[in-house]
Amino acid sequence: MRLPLLLGLLLAVRPLFAADIEVGSLAELADAAAQSGRQIRLKPGLYQMADYLTEPVLQKIRTDRAAIKEGRPPVPMFVFTGSNNTIDCTGATIEIDTSLYKKLPDGYRRSLIVAGSGNTIAGLSIRHSGPNAGSGGNTLSLAGERTTLEDVTVHVYGSWPFGYGDLLGKGGPNLVSIQKQSGIQVLGSGSILRRCRVFSRALGHCFYIQQGGEIRLEDCYAEGVMRATSDMLRDTSGPAHDLGFRSVYQNRDGRFAIVPGYVKSLVEDGFRTYGNAGRVTLLNCTAINTRAGFEIGAKDDAPEKAVLENCVARGCERAYLIGSQTIVRRSRGDIAHGPLLYLRGGRDSDVELELSGDGPLSQVHAVATIAGENHRVRLSAQTGERPIPALPILFGFGMPEHAEMASPILPAPTRNVTLINEIAAAPVITSDLVFDEKIESASRTISDAELRVSPGSWGLPANGVAPGPKK
Repeated sequence: MRLPLLLGLLLAVRPLFAADIEVGSLAELADAAAQSGRQIRLKPGLYQMADYLTEPVLQKIRTDRAAIKEGRPPVPMFVFTGSNNTIDCTGATIEIDTSLYKKLPDGYRRSLIVAGSGNTIAGLSIRHSGPNAGSGGNTLSLAGERTTLEDVTVHVYGSWPFGYGDLLGKGGPNLVSIQKQSGIQVLGSGSILRRCRVFSRALGHCFYIQQGGEIRLEDCYAEGVMRATSDMLRDTSGPAHDLGFRSVYQNRDGRFAIVPGYVKSLVEDGFRTYGNAGRVTLLNCTAINTRAGFEIGAKDDAPEKAVLENCVARGCERAYLIGSQTIVRRSRGDIAHGPLLYLRGGRDSDVELELSGDGPLSQVHAVATIAGENHRVRLSAQTGERPIPALPILFGFGMPEHAEMASPILPAPTRNVTLINEIAAAPVITSDLVFDEKIESASRTISDAELRVSPGSWGLPANGVAPGPKK
């Protein structure tokens, strides 16, 4: 065997870190990870969470929960309590049977929590088995500060209902009781995730950042699964069928019902930030078949901006849903099942996106909707792709309510926004609520008022009702 190949094989199987303690069970890992400043190696193999959740462990979880009298506290199965530990889990998989959730007391159930600060976890794989039931929480939560995850893979399974995306509710109002199951939650400042992957087959976010600052995700991957609403309407049993295919969202015709023609993600967002998150950077990240590939924004008055660079969204309900104080650079997405961009409002974002792919594969109403204040938006087309249908860029329009495409897209206040449209096939339609705008477009620009005045060569009947067939 040649020396370079031999060295490569040795590097592939050697531990990532020199360990001063090696453990071979989750109970041993919990004890070791309760210490601090250790180099820990979890032996390769499959570890069942059911083997760790013995009655003494469950009793301690119940006791800790009972001590908290108010609110909905986190209720974990397993906690990394120590600090400044490096834990090499290369070749190790933790399997969590979803039937274990009913053994936990009420609360915000989370499978694993990294509670200490300054910890590094590498090479771990987590997966679910058992019935399609969710915890109501997430699989892995980074609660402590300065946590680093490297090469961690999470296969999320188990939520109820599953198969309808958020059409039956996602947190209120709900038509049925919702049991979600999310992937990786970030709460601690200074957290870094490198080359982490979430494959979700459950209603919940893949990666979501709820608080903390200076958080960075590099080369991370989120993947969900899609389903056509026409296929949902063929169900002969299940919660949607039992509800008469009602939905929590109002459609363009005023009904609260699932309508054919659209494709929904059965999971939530690939990458999501919430208002309490500070500076967040996403670099070289990819979202496939999720609700929003990237739903990113900060508070209107945030002192620092969220940054997306060289990110990709493909096959999502909407590729990018952007709010305030966000910079998007060298990123791209398609319109296979929804818009490239919802710039939902807010202020002071700078967005540059490239439209890629071959155009819609299901019903799509717009390339983008743009609203808010003091934004700059540049949309370009990927070279070498076939022509796309002439879907509009709606300038001075908000995203539909809850970003549900079957809901109407309505005008929204838009002031001092610059739009540079380099997509020749996408006409720009401006609403009556646009003020102090600057538009540079490779396509036609027309106002919504002009369209209302001139309905086209067909004209309109005097009474607004189309005539019936001649007898």
